[in-house]
Order: sequence, then structure tokens, then C-alpha cells
Amino acid sequence: MDIYTAKNKIFNYLTKAQKSDLCHYIASFVKKHFNKEISDITDLFIEAEKHYLTINSSRFPWIDDYLENEEFLKELELYVKENRKKYLYKEKQKPLYEKQKAFAKEQRKKAQEIKMSKQPPTKAQISYYKALCKKNNIDFPLNEKTFSRLDFKNAISIILENSEYTKKSELFARLKKVYEKQNSGKIIK
Repeated sequence: MDIYTAKNKIFNYLTKAQKSDLCHYIASFVKKHFNKEISDITDLFIEAEKHYLTINSSRFPWIDDYLENEEFLKELELYVKENRKKYLYKEKQKPLYEKQKAFAKEQRKKAQEIKMSKQPPTKAQISYYKALCKKNNIDFPLNEKTFSRLDFKNAISIILENSEYTKKSELFARLKKVYEKQNSGKIIK
């Protein structure tokens, strides 16, 4: 039996809205506790509902009539069991799902790069590239008529990475000088 078959066979004495709300709530409750045993999850659910009823804060005020009902408890346990099975299966499939997501992301990136390699660079890219080149004293080796949007994107990335590295090394050199002055000429290695 699967979750959908189980859902059709249980709680048929409730209204459609009650059944739907209860099944949805049980599914989310099981998702939080799926590593526990079925009887433990069921007991936790019943305890929680009894507690909410005593403080007049239950989502299901009508459930009080069913918490001692044998049929209700059997159906509750069946639905908990099927939901637990579903979440355990999902947990086992998680590594495969993550690999598929990573592969799909890589494919989208490759498709985007192929698309960009066939398009001319944007005016914003060209002006940004030229501004970076001026700022870093670099000649303009890329021609906007022969190079693609991807080429400009890669060139901009390289310039930014190199200028960031240069800034970090310059900053470190300045900090080293300050440190040396404070420590009476001690040298950092």
C-alpha cells in the first residue's frame, strides 16, 4: 500500500475539510519525527493533541471525540506508517537528488556560456572593461567587434581577481610595516 491508497481508506467518517487538514498536519508532524518508531510518532501526536485540547488551542477541536476511538487510532497509525515510509525513502534518495541538482546547475551554466559566446558584448560590459583596464594600467587587448560577451565576462573576472589579489598583498605589506613599527623592528615571517 502506498500513501495515496492509504489516504483514500482512512478517516472517511470526517468531512473532506477535516480529513484534508488532519492528513496534511499528520504528514508534516511525521516529517519532523520520521526517525522515530511508528508507535512513538503516533503517541507523540496523540499527546500533543491532548495537550492542545486542554489549553483550548487545538487546530482540531473535533478530534477529542476520536482520540479514544479504536478505528481512528488504527487509521492514524496506518497513515503515520505510510508517511514515515515516504520520508525515509526521500532521505535515502537525497544524495542522488543533490547530484542531479548539481548536474543540472552545471548544464545550465554551460548552456548560458554557449549562448554568451555567440552574442556580442553589451555596452555596459565594454565600458566597465575599459574602466577596469584604465584603473589597473592594462592595454585594451579585447576588440569589441571580434570578442563575445563571454570573452568580456571572463576578462573582467580575471582583472577583478588579480586586482583583488594585488589589493590584499598591498594591504598586508602596509599592515606588516605598522606591526614592525609597533614591535620595535621585530620581523614577521
